[in-house]
Amino acid sequence: MLCKITLRTKLGLSLLAIVYCYIVSCSTVKTTAVNPAAKATATQIAKPAAKQADSNTPVVIISLGDKKLTLQQIKWMAPKIDDQTILRAVDWWLENELLYAEAQKRGITKEPKTEFIAELVKKKAIGGQLISQVRDAVKISDEQVRDYYEKNKETDPMLVQSGYLSFSHIAARTLEEAQAAMEKLKAGEDFNSLAKEISIDSDAKNGGAVKNERYNNVARDYGTRFFDLISTAKQGELIGPVKVKGDIYEIARQEGKIVPRPLPFEEVKAKLKSRLLWIEKRNISTNFAKLLKEKAAAKIVKSPLLIKTEEAVSKKNNQR
Repeated sequence: MLCKITLRTKLGLSLLAIVYCYIVSCSTVKTTAVNPAAKATATQIAKPAAKQADSNTPVVIISLGDKKLTLQQIKWMAPKIDDQTILRAVDWWLENELLYAEAQKRGITKEPKTEFIAELVKKKAIGGQLISQVRDAVKISDEQVRDYYEKNKETDPMLVQSGYLSFSHIAARTLEEAQAAMEKLKAGEDFNSLAKEISIDSDAKNGGAVKNERYNNVARDYGTRFFDLISTAKQGELIGPVKVKGDIYEIARQEGKIVPRPLPFEEVKAKLKSRLLWIEKRNISTNFAKLLKEKAAAKIVKSPLLIKTEEAVSKKNNQR
C-alpha cells in the first residue's frame, strides 16, 4: 500500500517539500512517540533559540542512534521557530526516521517503484530550493518603481486618489413618470421633497441624496451612461431621464465632486515597490521552468504516443 507521510501542521514551504515523501508497505508501521524528556529539552532550547541558531556549534535537539536533528536543520524546515514548531518538527523527524529504517529492513527502499518515487521527490525538493534562490535574487530598483509610476499614475487604482460624487436622484418605473418628474423640477419643485414623494428607490426617505460616493461605485450601481452624465455635469445641473439596470429611469442633480488625482510618488513608493517585487517573484515562479524547457528543447524527444495525446487534448480543449 502506498502511504504519503505529511506533517500534521504547516512548517513552511521548505518543510512541506521535504515531508512530501512516500513509503511503500504491506502493513502500517507503528511509530514511537517522542520521549517526554526529549520534548522538555526541546522546549528549554526553544526559549533562547535565536541566539543558539546563530552559533557555529550545532545544537542537537534529538538523536536516534547515529542520526541527529539539529536546531539549524529545524530552521531550514521552518524559519520561524517557537516551542510548538520544534516539537512538531521533532515528532515528524522521528516518525520519518523510524519508518525509513523499517522500510530498509523490509527491502522496500530497493524496489524500483520506491526508488523512482523517492528520486522524483528529491528532485522536486531541490528544484523548489532553486526557485526560492532565484526568487530571493530578484530586486526592484527605485528607478523601476519611478518608471512604473510615471507610466501608470493616471490609470492604476493603487496610484490614484479615488473620485467622489454627490448627487440627488429620483428613480421611476417608466420613462413617462421620469419625464413628468423632470418637468416638475424645471417648474421649480424642490428636488428632495419630490424624491421623497415619488422615487421608488430605497433612499427616497432621505430625499434621494447620495453623498460622496466613489466613482466606481456609481458606475457599478447606476451604469456607465448615468455615471458619464453625472460626473461631467456642473454642480446643480439636472440630468436624465437615463435608463439604468432593472429597466428603471433615473433623473439626478449633480451636487459636487472630487476629481480623481494621482497620489504623490513618495506616498505610494514603498507600497508600489513591494507590489512590483511580489509580481516579479510570482512571474519567476511561473516562468522559470518554462524557460528551462525552451532552452532544452533540442534535447527533448517526444514519442509518437505523446504527440498523439497532446493533439487529442488540444483538440478537445479547442472544442470547449
